[in-house]
Amino acid sequence: MFSKQCKLHLESVNQKPLEHMAVALKTAVKLQLLVPALIIHSIAPRFFSNTATTVMKDILDTRKII
Repeated sequence: MFSKQCKLHLESVNQKPLEHMAVALKTAVKLQLLVPALIIHSIAPRFFSNTATTVMKDILDTRKII
């Protein structure tokens, strides 16, 4: 069902297919919710001044990249 490259990728991140899909979708939702905050911040920098950095660091920390 999955190509060799897909299987290798899943092995490299140590996840099962549905688990990987859930993590990817959760990350996509977090990033999409960040867009309005960044737009508001671009117009009025006093709002959401650390939000993007905090969310992106959280995403990277939860991925446990080695």
